Amino acid sequence: MSALKKIILINLSLFLLALIAIVWIIVHELHQPFLQVDLIQVSVLKRIILVDNWLPRFTMALLVGGALGISTIILQQVTYNPLASDSTLAVSSGAYIALLGTHLFIPSLLLWLSSAMIAFFGGLASLLLVFMMSYRNQFLPIRMLLSGLILNLYLGALATALVIFHPEAAKNIFAWQAGSLIQDSWHDVKQIVIVSLIAFAILILLLRSFEVMQLGETQAKSLGVPVVVIRVVCILFVAYLCATTLSLVGMIGFIGLAAATMINQLQLTKAWHKLLFSYTTAGLILLLTDCLLVIIQFYCSFYLPVGTVSAFIGTPLLLYLIFKALPTTISISNSNSLTRCDLLTPIKTRGHWILAILIILILLWSSLTISNTQYGFISTGWNHSLLNIKLPRIITAISAGIMLSMCGVLLQCMTHNSLASPDLLGISSGAAIAIIVTVMAMGYDIMPLWLPGLLGALLTFLFIIAINIKNKFQPEKVILTGIAFAAFLTALIQLFLVTGDPRIQYLLIWLSGSTYSSGLLSSVVIFLVALFILFILLIFSRPISLLELPENMSNALGMNSNIARFLLIVVSTILITLATLQIGPLSFIGLLAPLITRIIGYHFIRSQLLMSSLIGSILMIAADWLGRNIMFPYEIPTGVMASLIGGSCFIYLIRRS
Repeated sequence: MSALKKIILINLSLFLLALIAIVWIIVHELHQPFLQVDLIQVSVLKRIILVDNWLPRFTMALLVGGALGISTIILQQVTYNPLASDSTLAVSSGAYIALLGTHLFIPSLLLWLSSAMIAFFGGLASLLLVFMMSYRNQFLPIRMLLSGLILNLYLGALATALVIFHPEAAKNIFAWQAGSLIQDSWHDVKQIVIVSLIAFAILILLLRSFEVMQLGETQAKSLGVPVVVIRVVCILFVAYLCATTLSLVGMIGFIGLAAATMINQLQLTKAWHKLLFSYTTAGLILLLTDCLLVIIQFYCSFYLPVGTVSAFIGTPLLLYLIFKALPTTISISNSNSLTRCDLLTPIKTRGHWILAILIILILLWSSLTISNTQYGFISTGWNHSLLNIKLPRIITAISAGIMLSMCGVLLQCMTHNSLASPDLLGISSGAAIAIIVTVMAMGYDIMPLWLPGLLGALLTFLFIIAINIKNKFQPEKVILTGIAFAAFLTALIQLFLVTGDPRIQYLLIWLSGSTYSSGLLSSVVIFLVALFILFILLIFSRPISLLELPENMSNALGMNSNIARFLLIVVSTILITLATLQIGPLSFIGLLAPLITRIIGYHFIRSQLLMSSLIGSILMIAADWLGRNIMFPYEIPTGVMASLIGGSCFIYLIRRS
């Protein structure tokens, strides 16, 4: 059977399944009883429900899915990247953060610009940033994907920071972020129909160029195709198409990637076949998914947002593509990597230690004695009442910084991967989701929260290891696996947030990494635990360093590498769990502190542990102080501030590498 016949058969099958589901929904809805309403009113109500609710919803699903599908196939065509999509290259995240910021802070701008236009500028900015981050690597698919997924994490932290300042709007924001196709008229459908018609007109004009570009960029240029111009036009086109759908229905990810994967696997040769069937396949997938969720809601009385469910579907798909469709490329840890980029000129070793300690002392003094008030920044002196509030928070921040830094060093040592960290491997998210499930199911006081957190972190880490065994732990694919799994866990967290449960506000504060409730005794205990673990690791630093060698060499030197790795996995999960309980599941500190340590020239485990702990402490003290003062009288939680600082630094480093 030819590829064309296969894709037609797939589309027919999806259409028939969706049609059966639609008929079932309509029949079920029209037979709902209407109490205390006469027959004429019942007839009118049923017609309104059918014409103004269900039919626009089904149409919107087809149009939105089609728009995402065709956007994905175009992105993949112009970037020559089999994993490119609005979700993986941060187009949707950029559009979402632009809309969120506008609605919360400058709603008057909506009088001058439409939501779609604001989302367009945000999505375009994110996409351009991904291109800038991967420009020096000649837009390698793996670098573009890594840049896009990391930018997604960073923008997610920024969105959390914005929501914290507006808790009254949190529920609506979460519902919007989760994505919904529910309609009450044909108004939104008309908008996306117009956009779709314009899209098809543009595509007809570019169709010949797409055909030639399938031969490769070099051959396309030799045949006279203006590749750069076509690429710019397509980027603008994709950004606007994705922005329009986002402004109308919220974030719906991975649907386009699923359709494009089918198209690529069938190896269709003609460009217009790819464009047409990516549109129809994605639309039918989204329609069928939404219909199945409606049926589940009828039987279980539980609403599942289609955007969140699409993320659940997309994560296994992304993992499949990482291992099957992504070509083998150079390792992140090679000579062109971040670990050896010459961003900082090394100075004498003693100078590093003195400088780090001096910075910590200055930050401690500033954090304890300088505060932002209505009169500006003033010195409060050694005010005992303020010290009793500030000191526990500072100690907690330092403890989290030390634990995350140590964990980053251990993970990088075990995986031979300079970008391994609890954030990028999804281990922090695993601990967070286990704690959230425990709280939602059994409450706060059933058991110590560190127990489920420890189990969640351990299971996540073991999953990352298990799925990469056959791949021989290629560094770039280990990182991408972790980020993909973290996206899955983030979608699961969003599912809890959109329920409207009153415990969500507490969980939101905790997820943001707040140190508001830190007590002096608990903070000192955590700090002593962190120092004790650091002391133990320093004692065993020499055998730990043997794990950086190939397994046969470390075993020949007398080490049982399997037992050593198991023990370090246990230590790492303890560190991750304790740090996650203190500052939430995302901070980038476990990535950034070891990375800076390597950049300035420390390559032995003992010195890495010590210097990373100092750098992690510096970053966390700075995050705590800035979070308390930069937006007075509001406070940004320490974890969110650390994510913004750490993410900004890392984006800069990966841009310069």
